[in-house]
Amino acid sequence: AEVAALLESSGLNCVRRTAEPKAEDADCDVALLDTIGELRAVYSLADIVFVGGSIAPVGGHNVLEPAASARCIVTGAHTSNFRAIVEGFLQQDALVQLPPVTVAEAPGILAQTFEELLTDDERRRRYGENARRTLEQNRGATERTVEMLAPLLMQRSEVRG
Repeated sequence: AEVAALLESSGLNCVRRTAEPKAEDADCDVALLDTIGELRAVYSLADIVFVGGSIAPVGGHNVLEPAASARCIVTGAHTSNFRAIVEGFLQQDALVQLPPVTVAEAPGILAQTFEELLTDDERRRRYGENARRTLEQNRGATERTVEMLAPLLMQRSEVRG
């Protein structure tokens, strides 16, 4: 409800996934998916993906799924839940991170950022390609971690007998 209100106060026509469908929904500016588990299926339809939970100090959500679809990713400043991932993406110029803003300032800075990105196809494409490349370069982290830890765990197991 809060995100929908922010979008509407910014002058954007928003349709919520959980709302009863109406004919005018076809002309909406923003489709707000307010359900769980559907985002992966629609990332490829987006020009820009805003990863929520990052405006207020909540910690942010995962940027990996939109990266897999090579989308231009925008986050707020509060990404502590995925700090290392976001920092890696920033180093590779693979996402746009907003400065710290208040909830009241957020609609204006989001609108400005989206306007800049929506008028620059090349920039959006570059962010998306960099995001996908960064994701691909870091695949296999779990396997590498297990390979490093396995000998240590074996030694510990042998010591315990």
